[in-house]
Amino acid sequence: MSASTSPPDLPIAGVIPFSATDWPGQLTITVFTQGCPLRCPYCHNPTLQAVGPGLAWDSSLLERRRGLIDAIVISGGEPTMHSSLGAFIAWVHSLGFPVGLHTSGYRPSAIAALLAAPSTTPDWVGLDVKGFPEDCEALFGMSPRAARGCWSSLELLSDAGVPLQVRTTVWPAFTDHLPALKAKVGSYGHQLVVQQARGVDAEGHFRAS
Repeated sequence: MSASTSPPDLPIAGVIPFSATDWPGQLTITVFTQGCPLRCPYCHNPTLQAVGPGLAWDSSLLERRRGLIDAIVISGGEPTMHSSLGAFIAWVHSLGFPVGLHTSGYRPSAIAALLAAPSTTPDWVGLDVKGFPEDCEALFGMSPRAARGCWSSLELLSDAGVPLQVRTTVWPAFTDHLPALKAKVGSYGHQLVVQQARGVDAEGHFRAS
């Protein structure tokens, strides 16, 4: 099979064939990967935290959407968990589509690996900044080391000149930190985009808007 019909194996949980909200100013196909090491109380995709049998890729989807969409966004879950992410990005690039990536940046080594070659470098990144290392373990189940990795990823992406949207989600337990977080993100030359957690579900969990 040709590259256009046989993408690298990436554990896919779902696909939105047309989205106007996942990359500002772009119409996209958005691919959701399985698996996430974090347990954010406002997570809007909690069913993607585990990794199981993935969905089969619709080999004709990109060609059917050619001329209708601008780009592909890879979201999750946490896409950088998967070693095949770089190969998947390169495959999408080989078809002539720009690639956006949603990530928490918790694995700066994975971000650095993507940035090592033009074919695997995302054309845009939506980076979810969770907070400061000293706060993240209690709030998100993220170790201080992993939280420091998020900031390392922000530095890597900024130094590489990759277009970024740096965002965070505000919820009742996470409001006092916001001014300091805005200042920290600003020190990297970016404006922090604030998302609101949208109410609670039946289990009492907040959801990101």
